[in-house]
Amino acid sequence: MRVPSDFAEEFPDGDATAAEVVATLIRAGQALSDELDRGMQASFGVSEAVLQCLAVIDGAGGPLTPSEISERTLRSSATMTSLLDALEREGWARRIPNPDDRRSVRVEITDEGKALADRFLPGVRNVERAVVADLTAAERSKLMTALAKILAATAQMSAEDPILFEGRRNRPHRLS
Repeated sequence: MRVPSDFAEEFPDGDATAAEVVATLIRAGQALSDELDRGMQASFGVSEAVLQCLAVIDGAGGPLTPSEISERTLRSSATMTSLLDALEREGWARRIPNPDDRRSVRVEITDEGKALADRFLPGVRNVERAVVADLTAAERSKLMTALAKILAATAQMSAEDPILFEGRRNRPHRLS
């Protein structure tokens, strides 16, 4: 993603490369998520979000609370309820009483869910490999270092008050 040549004039407090990096990261992440979803829909008839939840439950090695699944998948609790409903409806997971808290449940994977995870997770690895096939080992390492810094900065920001969406903008002639 590239910003227009008059970016600095339009946004005097902005940074063109920061805008390009963030927009490209968002676009790349969405494109990859969309491709995973497309493959999962074609292969299994369910969304990437459903199978991502199943992968988290499978990888946990034991039952998880819906909140733990929500945190690990970055999904809201409202969305998590419908995703868990879908997993249960398909017979891939089930809710069980939480022995530590009678007011809540845990979610465990079923044998059918394990079998499905064993089928779709190798497909995810194939997509991952294809997406980075043109990157050298050194480029992958540099990318991981840069992404780790971005994730750390984002985590630090999320621990503080949000940056308010305000600032200066000079409406460019091309938008008048």
